[in-house]
Amino acid sequence: MTRLLIRSGKDPFTPVVAESTLTQDVFNSNSGNYLFQHAVWKALATDDAELVSNGTLSERVVPQPGDAARINREFDHFVVPLANAFRPDFEDRLSRLADLVEGLSIPVTVTGIGAQAPHGQGIESLEPISATVKRFVGAVLDRSASIGVRGEFTRSYLLSLGFPETSVDVIGCPSLFLHGRDFRVDKRVEQISADSPLALNLTPEVKGIGAFATAQAERHPHLTYVGQDAHDLRLLLWGTPFPHVHDPLVPVHLEHPIYQQDRMRLFLDTWTWYDFMATQDFAYGTRFHGNVAALLGGTPALLLAHDSRTLELAEYHQMPYTVMPELSADLRAEDLYAATDMTTFNATLPEGFDRYTAFLERNGLQHIWAEGNGTGDFDERLAAATFPRAVQPLIASDGHEIASRLKWLRDGMVLDITRHPQAYVRPFEHPPWDGAGSRHARLKAQTDEKIQAQKGQIDELYARLERLERSSPRGLTHRFIRRVRGWFGRS
Repeated sequence: MTRLLIRSGKDPFTPVVAESTLTQDVFNSNSGNYLFQHAVWKALATDDAELVSNGTLSERVVPQPGDAARINREFDHFVVPLANAFRPDFEDRLSRLADLVEGLSIPVTVTGIGAQAPHGQGIESLEPISATVKRFVGAVLDRSASIGVRGEFTRSYLLSLGFPETSVDVIGCPSLFLHGRDFRVDKRVEQISADSPLALNLTPEVKGIGAFATAQAERHPHLTYVGQDAHDLRLLLWGTPFPHVHDPLVPVHLEHPIYQQDRMRLFLDTWTWYDFMATQDFAYGTRFHGNVAALLGGTPALLLAHDSRTLELAEYHQMPYTVMPELSADLRAEDLYAATDMTTFNATLPEGFDRYTAFLERNGLQHIWAEGNGTGDFDERLAAATFPRAVQPLIASDGHEIASRLKWLRDGMVLDITRHPQAYVRPFEHPPWDGAGSRHARLKAQTDEKIQAQKGQIDELYARLERLERSSPRGLTHRFIRRVRGWFGRS
């Protein structure tokens, strides 16, 4: 039996409630991460493989002595699905991953990694992180035949850093190969109308997104905004608006009509997300994986590409897109749907699938599409799993959302992630979440230190009290007792 350690927030079968998902950041701040993580998981779930999630802990804290040795001892391969990891705000995590990989002796395979630059800027904008990228990629290539990147933009970036062409394979995003080589998406309706069920996905920071989103909601009463990131989930769970988006037209505030009309959802698992998307006529917006979720549910989708990250993937997979760094209220869903042609996407997918499976084979990874490998117990485990319903606004009419929050608060403190009955238990605590460097560990250490200091003070005071009772007049003893009680009252 081959044991694979998979970089993922969780495995595809374990249900995690919304509060734990947010508190423990199980989805790495964005539910879209599950799409490529779990697609890779399914691809590698052969009869002869045992897969274990690392909870993405290896990049959250600095690797500790013995971490790499433990992985070398317990696993045969470390598989690292990644997304737009070549970007400045991911550099610290990338550096920690490099630290870990440098200590591994087993093969390490990276799938679907990409570079991200603002619209209109090229690879030169990534110069500040190039040293870290070179160290990470170099460590990976010392342990693999090649690295799998999202598209030509990322490939050009790595070649500019001196890596040979033969070591960089363009494979796109593994999420789109979830259903295999013969998967295709076709329009179910010839045209959409004002009453059509539509799914909208948004990046709140894109210019003009507020006016665009509000206009779409006004024109289409059956439109649903599907959120993806931690701020969306925090808004739905606790009514906390986005801290950095102040445009009242963006649906990131309690007062927005989309929230007030209970037309916002966030899915905690890919499978329930796909099921919902299958009920929609059309999906559109700025989120790449928001549109991929629609495609995997069999629903046509159009990406409004606003940066190199989204454009690179859309071009590689030939999924319908239009370059739009700034949006406006004048855009009409009917026109976007009419411009959505799935023909090239359907024709391109088999070729991309072949490149993807060839990459897996080149790097010594057995996959379920190779004859005789089987699919293990993936389908059985998925069928047996029960996943949480989509998260809705607190004002949902059936009261379920409020009841769920109250139960969480009643069961235990939200931040007490180690004792809450519904806390997510990672199958491979590596590094241990309570290890050096974690926020929870620091708070616990500070509390323990304070308790020990107070205990010493109490012991000393009681000892002094006993001495006074033996040698002092009764009145002096009473006065000292009052002082001790006063000290305790202030502590």
